[in-house]
Amino acid sequence: MRRAVLNAILLAASALLLCGCGYTFTGMGSEADRDAASRLAPEMRRMHILRVENPSTEAWLEGRLRSLVRDEFNRRHLVTWTDKAHADSLLTIIIKRYSRSTYISGQQDESVKLNTEIIMTFRVTRASDGAILYDSGEQTQAESYYPGDTDSADMRVTDLAVRRMATLLTENY
Repeated sequence: MRRAVLNAILLAASALLLCGCGYTFTGMGSEADRDAASRLAPEMRRMHILRVENPSTEAWLEGRLRSLVRDEFNRRHLVTWTDKAHADSLLTIIIKRYSRSTYISGQQDESVKLNTEIIMTFRVTRASDGAILYDSGEQTQAESYYPGDTDSADMRVTDLAVRRMATLLTENY
């Protein structure tokens, strides 16, 4: 009983400490906090995904990235998605390379561990005149995996890449 009371007091003190220093969970801050947390000006946050440039042979990549970007940006309250005619900004996702390779090979040249890698850029342009508002530059995300886990590694590497891109868009310095 005494231990439960002590745990409750410590939990309450921790919560007060976090709130007192201004910490908020994603999506819980005020509108002003969310506006300050993005490199995009508030008047440029009605966005449309213009295209995904995918020179790879991985046809599934375009749909996967569109879905992940929409979900991640929604979760972080970064933009309001709209059709192209009503958008203030347009997002282009440029995949430079998507590859899978052997990371570690055994004595008989069999793949013991593999690697998948995506290199891409996010570019946001003003819908009215095409001026570049934000360019992430080339970003690389890699994931190593064991044989037989290719599909899961593909899902992880794309998820991590999109999260990283969203984080870069919220780094406002």
